[in-house]
Amino acid sequence: MKKIYLLFIIAAATGQLVAARTPAATYDLPPGALVVETRPLELGENKHRAFVLWMLKPTKNPREDSEMYTCPDETRGSYYSGPTRVSLVDTASRRVINTIKVNEADGDGDDKFDIPYRIHAGSYYHVPDTPKDKEGKPEIMRLKDYNGDGEALEFALFDAEACMPIVTTLIGYSSVQDKVIWYPIQVETEEGGKKTTEITHWMDYLFTTEPDRPGHWKYDIDYRGRGGTLDKHEISYNAGAERFEGKIISVGDGGL
Repeated sequence: MKKIYLLFIIAAATGQLVAARTPAATYDLPPGALVVETRPLELGENKHRAFVLWMLKPTKNPREDSEMYTCPDETRGSYYSGPTRVSLVDTASRRVINTIKVNEADGDGDDKFDIPYRIHAGSYYHVPDTPKDKEGKPEIMRLKDYNGDGEALEFALFDAEACMPIVTTLIGYSSVQDKVIWYPIQVETEEGGKKTTEITHWMDYLFTTEPDRPGHWKYDIDYRGRGGTLDKHEISYNAGAERFEGKIISVGDGGL
């Protein structure tokens, strides 16, 4: 203890004391950046990589303990809201390799997303060491092998704008590009004999549903009780294109 105190005195006298670096300062993120979470990647090959989830000057939206959980609360709880980014960093050189923006699924162009900082366990986000229905700090970047390549290097985000649907999206590490990527989903929708194709980043329930085999999903969503259709999904991961591809067949009561 005396030795540590002596070193402190010497450092202070010689002007060598340096303020502790915040995570944002460590990776030279812009002023106002709030680092929500950092997740190291296990890559081998002497690659020192991590994901950094951060937000730019977010607002903080706490919920009252006495409030009942509504459907949107299931993916928000108490949450930050604002411009949201995921960066891939080199932890050895403290260099940002690349950064992606994460926007909401509604497509209105707003540069924002909601990230829970406290939420109850047992819903969409994993809350470590917390009993079901009790609140705790969620693990947002919970790495799993979603695309079926045998590497747990992807994490899903969830957004409940209402009770149906829960929209999902996937972010992960590309070993080919050595970058963080926001996986696109190319989907062909067939309804009433008409077919349309779009590329999106969000898909209803996709990453809340267990695949029937690695990298392949086949599931139905029934919106008919809400005046909608029965949507039959079949989605697969295309490793060469680093994207998800598939089709949705939408049928009403008369089509069954």
